Amino acid sequence: MITVRYERGAYLPQLDLWLDPWDDRPAAFISHAHSDHIGNHGEVILTEVTAKLMAARLPGTRQEHRLAYEVAFPFRGSQLTLLPAGHIHGSAQLLVEYNGSSLLYSGDFKLRAGQASEPIVWRPAETLIMETTYGLPKFVFPPTEKVIGEITKFCRETIEDGAVPILFGYSLGKAQEVLAALNKCELRVVLHPSVYQMTKLYRSYFHELTAFNVYHSDDLSGSVFLCPPHVNGTRLIQSIKPRRTAILTGWALNPGAAHRYQCDAAFPLSDHADYPDLIRYVQLIQPRRVLTLHGYAREFAEDLRRRGFEAWALGEDNQLEFSISIPADSLIEPAVPLSQGALEQAEGGFGQFTQLCEEISRSTGKLRKIELLANYLQSLPEAELRLACIFLTGDAFSRADARALQVGWSIVRKALIQTANLEESEFRRIASGYGDAAKIAYETLLGKTEPCDHRLTDIRSIFERLESAKGPVTKTSLLSDSLHTLTALDGSYVIRILTGDLRIGLKEGLVEESIARACNAPLDDVREAHMLSGDIGETAVLARKGLLKTTEIVLFRPVMSMLAIPEPSAKAAFERVKRDFSEAGVFVEQKFDGIRAQLHVGSNRTEVYSRDLRNISNEFPELTDLPYSHDLILDGEIIAFDSNRRLTFFDLQRRLGRKRGRDLFDTDDVPILFMAFDLLLLDKKSLVREPLRLRRSLLESLSLPKLVQCSPIALISQPEELENSFQAARRAAAEGLMVKDPGSQYQPGRRGGSWIKLKQELATLDVVVIGAEKGHGKRSHVLSDYTFAVKNSETGVLETIGKAYSGLTDAEIEELTEHFEKNTIRRVGRFYEVVPDLVLEVAFDSIQPSARHSSGLALRFPRIKAIRRDKSKDQIDTVQNARRIAGLSPSG
Repeated sequence: MITVRYERGAYLPQLDLWLDPWDDRPAAFISHAHSDHIGNHGEVILTEVTAKLMAARLPGTRQEHRLAYEVAFPFRGSQLTLLPAGHIHGSAQLLVEYNGSSLLYSGDFKLRAGQASEPIVWRPAETLIMETTYGLPKFVFPPTEKVIGEITKFCRETIEDGAVPILFGYSLGKAQEVLAALNKCELRVVLHPSVYQMTKLYRSYFHELTAFNVYHSDDLSGSVFLCPPHVNGTRLIQSIKPRRTAILTGWALNPGAAHRYQCDAAFPLSDHADYPDLIRYVQLIQPRRVLTLHGYAREFAEDLRRRGFEAWALGEDNQLEFSISIPADSLIEPAVPLSQGALEQAEGGFGQFTQLCEEISRSTGKLRKIELLANYLQSLPEAELRLACIFLTGDAFSRADARALQVGWSIVRKALIQTANLEESEFRRIASGYGDAAKIAYETLLGKTEPCDHRLTDIRSIFERLESAKGPVTKTSLLSDSLHTLTALDGSYVIRILTGDLRIGLKEGLVEESIARACNAPLDDVREAHMLSGDIGETAVLARKGLLKTTEIVLFRPVMSMLAIPEPSAKAAFERVKRDFSEAGVFVEQKFDGIRAQLHVGSNRTEVYSRDLRNISNEFPELTDLPYSHDLILDGEIIAFDSNRRLTFFDLQRRLGRKRGRDLFDTDDVPILFMAFDLLLLDKKSLVREPLRLRRSLLESLSLPKLVQCSPIALISQPEELENSFQAARRAAAEGLMVKDPGSQYQPGRRGGSWIKLKQELATLDVVVIGAEKGHGKRSHVLSDYTFAVKNSETGVLETIGKAYSGLTDAEIEELTEHFEKNTIRRVGRFYEVVPDLVLEVAFDSIQPSARHSSGLALRFPRIKAIRRDKSKDQIDTVQNARRIAGLSPSG
């Protein structure tokens, strides 16, 4: 077979020929003239049409071999033949015949007939290298005629309503496809200048493109305006009123596509093959070996293997398949030496860790993931066992470790650019193809580093140096130096940990189960030890030593708060009480509208911790200066309180996030109370395993300072009493009602059935912002419109559920604008895709099913109630909870 290598493009070393490479190369085949496929190569093989289109887009001098379709061309001992690809006009596949073997490179292609491209032609080949942009079964395009009909209907109805229909499609290929269809429908079409230039070249080959006009501001009435996608949101588009916009892309099949592209409509018109045509293409070629590129390369290769084909993914984040999956006789050579990438590495090596993560990400079954992870944990020395478990949860430090890296996307981006020695424009080109920081890192670092062996302890040292470094310049330099010593795969996992998400389908609970299996320890004991210690690495070490039962809650090591299950009504809450509680009577207390906090009091020290375990003592110094008579840990709520005026969470927000010392601001502007509702430790004795009735009795017996009060509680046993208590809480302007089992133990971090929260009917959700865009009018210069998501508890994936732009002050919007600009992953028109690290509490009237968002739900009349700086993205609401509030089945 013909040898294939990959380094930012497929490479045939026997011919010294690159296939659509990312970087400038001595000799390259260019499949078509889209900007992401052309380059200033020394010698190029391409069609006549592609050469002319490329000259218009990328002027320059190069040696060109302009080949006709289906005519063999001798090249370095081989025969090269170009075959029509059906993608755009002039696009070609490359058939290579060498020493009795054959290889077909598809480039971008489609099997469906188009109105502005040559129909595809194929030949059998031993090796097939194919693009798999839409390589998942969900991507099935409707018939092109149907899509064109919907686009035409959209245009006609918009014109009839007196507005201008604006269609966004690539200026080369898709624009001409749409233009040919609209010409047949006798719709007048006006072209953006960039589309106009490409269309003039096209017209010399496709005479169907007979009627089109270049844009003039006074010439849009009754016309369709055809533009490239990047002009959406510009002043040109904003100046056209009234208007309706539509994006033309295969990604329109994804829920919420119109919203993501900031358009009124989205139509699935694509010049790529959909999933059924990808499968059919392989069946037509009948190769012995398939190598997949782009999009869902790994997933499609796995699919082909299940169908009986030998298939492997090339490039992007799939480099691992070179080293551990492909048979030795397949003649596929990795472009980067993988001596530090083999699974046989020294135990405790970071390369072994990243390859384990890759294998876990490819595994779909829970039991298989646990088996892989347990076997790996058993092999590790103690120091590496501790670190591996922490890293597997996507963290650099354990929850109990108060250190924070303070490394955002801005630092990561600059470090990647420095490491790879890239121009800003080149980095933007790479980043524009991905919405994932790790994939951006992989593509940026591939072939640009000088890797050496690293143990897990070396990686921990990198994180410790980053944490102690002062200022973004120092952190950027340190991170760049570190990345330079890592492989692209290992570097991408460092970035995953820095951004707090491995994204391999491994939830914290699976790590706990794997520890239990690896150490032959009871799972409940592992979970309890982890909850109490806040350190999953320490938990793994204790499990190995058989010392899990020695774990206790201790002062100044905060634990995750015990959580409650939400219920929408008193009736639903009481039904759960009858089913889950150990006793007939229940405790009820008001749900306060503040921030959850733990108060840790020692003999000469007092600290306050937020629900995400941050030390917030400096924000509430009045609580740390009080005299206390016992060592204790209190769980409670900090609320804004003034006997002379009613204060709310909005007032309390003014106290949050302050980094100044206590002498630089006046705490009297927003006085507070600590409402204690649980006692976790008293005079060095842990109470978390004691029943709530005892904990409450001890709490009520304490003599507490005036600013620390015990929350009022009542014991009830009848359903009507619960409803009455709920209505009383609402009249008192409380956020809701808490219902607790008197016999319940305190379970840190768990949302068991022992506590229930009953909130007002106008509910709220805690969501994380995943995107922002600039507003209008006086807010046109700030990011004031926020797209947010909830988490799917089954998959861990963030899924969009709405967008809100009201509820914040101008000062808060300015602050968030600065934050999001520093943490932007990429921009699509006016839309900023941001690192999901900021939590909002969003109120709404109702939740309704909707295909507009990936969650399948939409909030009705959402408005921002609060910025929840006290919460992390791991504490946001779930899709399943939102579905339950909407009265739908949690499983969808």
